[in-house]
Amino acid sequence: MATFTCNDIDGFVLSMEEMAKLPDRVIKDIVSSGAEVIKEAHEKAIRSTFTARTGRLMGSPKVFMKRKGKSWYALIYPEGTHHTYHAKKSGGVATNAEVGFVHEFGGHGNAATAWMLNSNEQSADATAQAEESVYNEWLDSLNL
Repeated sequence: MATFTCNDIDGFVLSMEEMAKLPDRVIKDIVSSGAEVIKEAHEKAIRSTFTARTGRLMGSPKVFMKRKGKSWYALIYPEGTHHTYHAKKSGGVATNAEVGFVHEFGGHGNAATAWMLNSNEQSADATAQAEESVYNEWLDSLNL
């Protein structure tokens, strides 16, 4: 049977008020830890999905932390330029984001591989665990 103990009710109320006001830095850390897990899943998916081993796309997924109002979010996509493919509109060298998009959804004679979608789905549990561990560390700092 579970028991509930509290040294004093004032301390408990204060802790609950602190918990309701999740600090901005904790929110950023939660989102960032989940984004790093997804980035690693994208890198793993690139290594296992594509046979061309130029290396440009493999190390290109990056995490960009963004803020809109009081909300944090992460953008995770391949960054940099790709030397093999050429952009249709400009005729210049395509970016890794464009190459990743074509491989994800198909086009330019390539079949869709859905490598980002599949890696996101496969890493969902690990992402949630990473985010939960940051949240639990914050709760532990409040002695909850």
